[in-house]
Amino acid sequence: MRNPPRFLFVHVNKRCNLKCQHCTFWELNDDDRANYLSWPLKRDVIREFAAMNPGGAVVTCGGESMLDLEDYFAISMECKELGLRNLSVVNGTRIRGEALADRMIFEGPKEISVSLNSHRASLHDETRGVAGSFDKAVRALRLLLDARRRNPARGTRIYVMGLIFDENYRELDAFYDFVLNDVGADKLKLNFLQPTFGPTTREDAFFARHCRVDADELLRTIEACQRKYRLNFNPRWKQQVHNYFRSLALSGETHRGWDARTGTSQHICNTYERNIMVDHYGIARLCFSTAFPGMKLQAYGDLRRFWEGADFIRERMHHCNRYCGISHSVRSESSTLRLDDPAIAYV
Repeated sequence: MRNPPRFLFVHVNKRCNLKCQHCTFWELNDDDRANYLSWPLKRDVIREFAAMNPGGAVVTCGGESMLDLEDYFAISMECKELGLRNLSVVNGTRIRGEALADRMIFEGPKEISVSLNSHRASLHDETRGVAGSFDKAVRALRLLLDARRRNPARGTRIYVMGLIFDENYRELDAFYDFVLNDVGADKLKLNFLQPTFGPTTREDAFFARHCRVDADELLRTIEACQRKYRLNFNPRWKQQVHNYFRSLALSGETHRGWDARTGTSQHICNTYERNIMVDHYGIARLCFSTAFPGMKLQAYGDLRRFWEGADFIRERMHHCNRYCGISHSVRSESSTLRLDDPAIAYV
């Protein structure tokens, strides 16, 4: 018997209220919402996932998922009822006051990550495409942390999801200091620049310009932060990060983005062993890419049938070295190790 999936990714919407240079979702809309997976079917998918893995986690995805608050909280409350962990990465723009921050602590995900591209407001705002987005993200973090202090029994984890690229990788020390000591978040998660997300037919100029990271220098910087902030980094993850940027340096095709014929020199992804991604229309896949077959979910039982019948897809994916392999959601190695057993990685 195959082990059950560990993570179920569920989409809420496609639109976003920022204009990130590394993503094109803000160019999309939800005008075809009538074709989205209905809430009763989405709830059945979540419940079937819980039956497959009662200890699993549901990841709420967008666009900016908090632009549709009732859908957002419907997923988190369903997870609470079923005993599932719920995780979410948001841009922070909707968390503007105590009332919504308190609601996030009581009704929202067990783990909330707010995206930051830098500890420098100017760099975050430039790459996020909207002036003032840094201040909103940081305010959201402080509001969430204050709400948790008022309600410590809730146990919500509050993280920063950092994007690492050419303009900030040498500043990791200051980034960690800001997140851990100034803001006081529980963790700075490191996600690395990949080709531009979302549908695009354009040349990927932003990725080509900003993926120029010296792999050796980045590794030295990560290790210096590990010592200074007592971070329990996974050595295998550090090797993957080094391999990723070495592969990009040798590519010569980064301007082609996802259409590049090159990839990482090693296979660093295992999404097909632990994840099911369900898109807006109810298509289940083993990763976010549409390059591999999926299955339309139409009734309870379809999720299990897809998972247990997807070995032919896994065989194909096992040979995929696309650059998304470094993504926080799909990489085979977690960045950190369990403190009680340094040989075992966790997400």
